[in-house]
Amino acid sequence: MDDICKYMGVQYSTTPGFYRKLPKHRETYIGIGMACGLSLERINRWIVQYGGKKRLYVKDVLNDLIWIYLIHVNSCGKKHLQENYYHKFEACRDSMEAVYQSMNIESEGENVPTCELDEEAKRVVFDPEYAELKRFVKKNIRAFHSAYARPKKLLNLYIQGILRVKNEMKTGGRKWTLNSLRGDLDDSMINYLTSGIKYVPKSKKTHISVGLAIGMTAKELDEYLQMMGYAPLDATYPNEGMLLELLENWESAHPLQRCFKEKYLKGNSTGVEMDGLQKLRAVDEMLGLRSDLKEVYEKSRALQGGCGKCQKFPYMSE
Repeated sequence: MDDICKYMGVQYSTTPGFYRKLPKHRETYIGIGMACGLSLERINRWIVQYGGKKRLYVKDVLNDLIWIYLIHVNSCGKKHLQENYYHKFEACRDSMEAVYQSMNIESEGENVPTCELDEEAKRVVFDPEYAELKRFVKKNIRAFHSAYARPKKLLNLYIQGILRVKNEMKTGGRKWTLNSLRGDLDDSMINYLTSGIKYVPKSKKTHISVGLAIGMTAKELDEYLQMMGYAPLDATYPNEGMLLELLENWESAHPLQRCFKEKYLKGNSTGVEMDGLQKLRAVDEMLGLRSDLKEVYEKSRALQGGCGKCQKFPYMSE
């Protein structure tokens, strides 16, 4: 462990039991893995399975791609014993950021699928000026600008379904837009839905909050989380186990929203037709999901006599 600490540039702790705790930060898993010369696949497995974080994503050009590049180089032969690639991250990112911001999406590259980018990234050769990595990014600039397109498309399916019903049932006043949902959605969620890679949330808990705010239940959250590179909800984690139980009870008490999703979001042709008022009630149920769970959770915690912080529903903004 002392060698790993030296490799990462951190002080070795003599506190008893300190290294029995799982790391809190994704970069710590990366550093430990690189110190041991581990492959990207194994480091990703650690990050997701033990850290509860999202796997490294090749289209996240100013963070994850750089780690992927350095991990591939580091894991070739015994290179991790010859040079410390972990400490090259900051210099590489600074170099890439200057180049990336100057690239024109309209004139460069093609939109390549993520799986093809993953394979191509493995073949990028290391050089001190990062010239090969810059060429790789320039060639695939359109693909990098499409980062997180699939999970955002899923979120927008829910948002547009909700707004469509709200506008169909509107009797006057302004048209419903995404901004009309402020209050149900946090400001940070609006930023995420309307902005690029800069505002992508960094924690699994925040992504769960986003899904809950637009009415996603357990299976739907799992689909979204896995698109984002996270593990699905896990009942062995206290907060997630509690959430799964709450969602199961809530969903059984709100069949209308389930019928609406099947027919109007998932496009199930055998789904039940709904009139305007039923659809409006369904989308109101979806928008009320997070608040409903908060109320049940906090009442339950208050009856149990937990501490103030423990009584707060963990998937609401502070």
